[in-house]
Amino acid sequence: MKTKRYPLLLYRRTMDRVWKYTLFLGLILLATWALPLVHERDLGWISSKDLLLTAAVVVLAITLFAFLGRSQAYVKVHQDHLRLVTPFLRLNISFRRMRSAHPALLQQLFPPQSAKWAQRRFLEPFYGKTVLVIELKGYPLSPFLLRLFLPEQMFSTRSEGLVILTDDWMKFSTELDSMHGNWLQAQKNKTKSTGNFSVR
Repeated sequence: MKTKRYPLLLYRRTMDRVWKYTLFLGLILLATWALPLVHERDLGWISSKDLLLTAAVVVLAITLFAFLGRSQAYVKVHQDHLRLVTPFLRLNISFRRMRSAHPALLQQLFPPQSAKWAQRRFLEPFYGKTVLVIELKGYPLSPFLLRLFLPEQMFSTRSEGLVILTDDWMKFSTELDSMHGNWLQAQKNKTKSTGNFSVR
């Protein structure tokens, strides 16, 4: 069965905010650096124009990376694992780690009435959307490390697991159920084969 890549919309939302904010900051830094050149006078409060230019270039580089990286994050189902990819992270989640996968409304996991203003604003475009909650027996990496690379809204607040929001949760869920079912059947067949082995 051929499976497709599904975009991680919560990660994309994070990158969308990063590139917009850093673009604004980078342009301000660049304009501040260029102002003395345009008006042919020095600004006494700028101690180092080279430092200012360097900061502008770094911030704009982050802007470019965030803008390009927003479309590079996806999740894909394989024969024996789920692959989650971002520009900085390549994570394989073995089916052995999976307890279950079930749909839920995003606002059930993160109720807007009890969320902080920043989180409510972050999630606002997705209220009413269905996510797939993948409950795990344990994370493949330390939760601390994972939270450095993934937005906090991708972690379930009710159990150990991940919240996956894609552009087609039903198709993603169908692929995951099918591949996971095939894997479980293969494990049963393997166990039976091992159990029937005898020495003559």
